[in-house]
Amino acid sequence: MTPEEKQLNLLGLAQRASKLISGDELVTKATKNKKVRLLIIAIDASDSTSERYHRLASEKKIAINHSFTKYQISHAIGKSRTVCGITDRGMAEKFLSYVTGEKTMNKQ
Repeated sequence: MTPEEKQLNLLGLAQRASKLISGDELVTKATKNKKVRLLIIAIDASDSTSERYHRLASEKKIAINHSFTKYQISHAIGKSRTVCGITDRGMAEKFLSYVTGEKTMNKQ
């Protein structure tokens, strides 16, 4: 299994474990309240959506992942989504570790 497939499987697991927030309004609110540990934004998201979340993530010091398309994200979580956020620190670290091979999040 490739690292990308592992990441997509983890998104589905996070969804089933209620550790994933999806949908523009919910993700924006949760990000502003620092409940999101990792933002996943689709590669094919609009420029305005991408810029807005990059600005918000930068302000709140939240990691961002831009590895997947809307279709891949939607297929993984079972809902049509462009953006989602992992709320569990351990799951976010595991998601990132599949590509890097190590924990990459800062301790907060």
